[in-house]
Amino acid sequence: MALDPRAERAFGSEADAYERHRPGWPADGVSWALRHLALGADAEVVDLAAGTGKLTRELIPMVRRVIAVEPSADMRRALAALVPDAEVLDGTAEALPLPDASVDAVFAAEAFHWFATREAVREIARVVRPGGGLGLMWNMHDFGSEHWHTEVFAALGEVGAPAAGQLGRHELESWGDAFEGAPFDCFEEFTVAHEQHTDAPGLVGHVLTWSHLRVLDQAKQEELRRKLLSALERAHVGPDVAIPYCTRVYCARRI
Repeated sequence: MALDPRAERAFGSEADAYERHRPGWPADGVSWALRHLALGADAEVVDLAAGTGKLTRELIPMVRRVIAVEPSADMRRALAALVPDAEVLDGTAEALPLPDASVDAVFAAEAFHWFATREAVREIARVVRPGGGLGLMWNMHDFGSEHWHTEVFAALGEVGAPAAGQLGRHELESWGDAFEGAPFDCFEEFTVAHEQHTDAPGLVGHVLTWSHLRVLDQAKQEELRRKLLSALERAHVGPDVAIPYCTRVYCARRI
């Protein structure tokens, strides 16, 4: 199956913005996933839909081999330059460029909702060795405690509404049906608080990487950029802004 055209429009030609403005992953969450799946320093794992390698670079020092699979050519070029110790391959969740039972685990960070199908789950199960596993991760915004949170959504207006609708994409209920009949045991969940530090322009850049805003035309994006910067100025946002997240990690063992 080809790369989801929504994902291609949202991220395919925006590797630089994605790298600069999207958060990384907390080491505690990555370590928990590896421990839960009983994976040690000799493990071989896949980072599926790896983007610019934000999870890849966390996995590199923890396991023996990391294979980063990414369908976007722009993302792969950035990934290869930023994480030279990773093996970078072109591929999708439905067509992984790997032999049967060839890796100990597959991870997908901020990605599985794009390909939550039984076809993708079958393909993931094909490449994971029995006794290995699967780790799914999402960074979920934890807005609400700071004045600028309200200002941002007021500036976005109706165009920001889909952000609220996407909050459930990490919930097991939204993607669990894809695992019906698949050779994985029950998912266990772990959560950890996480922050991304930036400044006001960086915060605006981050908001404009949200997938439902990336597909807007350039004029609309620039209009939003101006409105958001003005809103943050009114909120007296300083040079150090902490974007709060609750990182959700789900793990299941391959039967």
